[in-house]
Amino acid sequence: MRDVERSYNPAGEARQAAAALFTASEDRRSKLKTIKVPTVVIHGADDPIVPVEAGRDVAANITGADLRIIPGMGHNLPTSLVTTVAEAIASAASRASGVTAPH
Repeated sequence: MRDVERSYNPAGEARQAAAALFTASEDRRSKLKTIKVPTVVIHGADDPIVPVEAGRDVAANITGADLRIIPGMGHNLPTSLVTTVAEAIASAASRASGVTAPH
């Protein structure tokens, strides 16, 4: 929770949007296929900006990726879903170290 509150940065959001526009025409599938670490792809089921199919496509192009489509999540991270997202990240991290993720 502290990290979420600490990282609120409207200027950063503008930079992210500009970066997305800059790379939108580039097909990154070949680069995604080179990822060799445990990966979780998190996508909001109710994302009004990026279609869920885009998250599915990303996960399909990363060998062994864990796709988590989160009901009730849009293109943001509501406080109520911080634990859900953190658990998904911990699960992927535990696959890298061989340690079981806490529940």
